[in-house]
Amino acid sequence: MNQTENKSNEKHQYPVLDLDAYSPEEVTNRVLHVGVKKVRLPVIATLMLGMLGGCFISLGSIYQVIVLASPSISGSAAALISPFLYAMGYIIAFISGAEIFTTNNLAVISLASGKIRLWELIKNWSVVLIANICGAGIIVLLFFFSGQSYLYDGELADEVLLLSSEKLSYNVPQMFIHGLFGNMLICAGAWLAMAGRSVTDKFVALILPLSAVPAIGFQHATGNMFYFFLSFLLIQDGQGQGLEIHVTTINTLTSLTVVAIGNIVGGGLFIAMSYYFVFVYCKW
Repeated sequence: MNQTENKSNEKHQYPVLDLDAYSPEEVTNRVLHVGVKKVRLPVIATLMLGMLGGCFISLGSIYQVIVLASPSISGSAAALISPFLYAMGYIIAFISGAEIFTTNNLAVISLASGKIRLWELIKNWSVVLIANICGAGIIVLLFFFSGQSYLYDGELADEVLLLSSEKLSYNVPQMFIHGLFGNMLICAGAWLAMAGRSVTDKFVALILPLSAVPAIGFQHATGNMFYFFLSFLLIQDGQGQGLEIHVTTINTLTSLTVVAIGNIVGGGLFIAMSYYFVFVYCKW
């Protein structure tokens, strides 16, 4: 009888489908400790993972723009589908452990908790940002010289130039707000993914917040790199002469800087510091 009861208890103790996610408090502690680990990775490891992050996000951007420019897909269908394809790059980066400048903004919670120092955080952000730029640049060069950037009789190249021009057409306060909202969504998705216990959980948690960023028109510094860098190559190659575009060096540097600052505020302050206040500082 005892053996039968033990077997019965084991069945109840280990259900076939366990849908329990980590609690918000547990996620906060996980993010805090992950932030410490990320910041203290060796520089060479951070560089390699950051380059992968830039590569993966740029591949997602390629997926997005190929659908947007495709003549066989209607504009409304492309607008609906393409944001989910754009999210692919972020999902690969998050689940594979690649480093992205904007999601590392969550490490602000580790700083506020006294687990890391300010100079360590600034160093990590700087290294990851440089690595993201290098990764995005590599994909842009390979894509450009592959000839794929002129798909659909140049329609794809025009789409890239128009997207870049649209992103650069906003004034500085608007760019900042777009960056703030963009990283609020991306870091919220990363926070949800940290609550998951499986790859499937993480994928489902990420897909909607990430796809919302391009669908709404918000911006993300690392995500913009592919479009801006490819636009410069296309312009140098004589593309887009009949289009009204605003892609200049000054506009691009201004956008990347302002959007990155907005990303830091959106992810580091609005997301990370809110949970720090509730679950670490107040200790309910």
